[in-house]
Amino acid sequence: MPERVLANGVRLHWREAGDPAKPPLIWIHGGSVEDSSVMLPDLEPFFDRVRALCPDTRGHGLSSTFERAEDYGYARKGQDMLLWLDALGLERAVWGGASMGAALSLWIAAHAAGRARAVISISGPPYAPPPEDVAWWRAHRPLVETGRFADYFDANVRLRMGDDALARFKARPDRYAETIERLHTYHSVGSLLALLDETYARRDWLSDCARIACPVLVIAGSEDRFPTVAMSRRVAATIPGARLAVIPGGGHFPNRTHRAQVQAEMARFLDEIGV
Repeated sequence: MPERVLANGVRLHWREAGDPAKPPLIWIHGGSVEDSSVMLPDLEPFFDRVRALCPDTRGHGLSSTFERAEDYGYARKGQDMLLWLDALGLERAVWGGASMGAALSLWIAAHAAGRARAVISISGPPYAPPPEDVAWWRAHRPLVETGRFADYFDANVRLRMGDDALARFKARPDRYAETIERLHTYHSVGSLLALLDETYARRDWLSDCARIACPVLVIAGSEDRFPTVAMSRRVAATIPGARLAVIPGGGHFPNRTHRAQVQAEMARFLDEIGV
């Protein structure tokens, strides 16, 4: 994985594929226990038409970690992404991803309009977490405080994707063990607590999305509980000219459970914007 120390001192790693001569598409992972290792398969059908760039955002994967929640907000992560774009000599890109990565892409389009050619947002919530999720974190925070990262990982997957998804993941014991090992390698107790404390303390910023001027595709899973389809519909209605695609049967990560349907929507959108 390439590495770059950015102008703000953050060490950032990323994965890259596709055609370096084609338009850049920055595809960002979800938050918490995610990193870029799960993202490239989403873009495989497009490798002949984009330069695919999948960063580990701060606090994830091999990139820098911090032990203060304020160092993990969208403004800080967004600054990293723009400095990284500068370091790569790129003026703007198509941005997108899933969950936190989708919301971060919307944030960049809303706050640095000149750097976003378009956005593909899958389950990206510009919302405060619902009270039940905040209560869930309060109940499960002791798992992280005591270093029980595997138990926290299991609980998080159950919350976001359900018991069946966790069972499928554990049916691949090597992959599961590698994921848990990475969490222990990349994080101290303090840095993972800070990352998660920030996640569950976010505020609603839907109104900022009204500033977005580039084309936007919002993709929602019909069965997602946060953001719900109604929430994703509000995001699309707030962004001028945005389009909403609902994936029947999809949950929070329809790009994994219903990848072909999501890729078909992405292909249509890339055609529309001339990529």
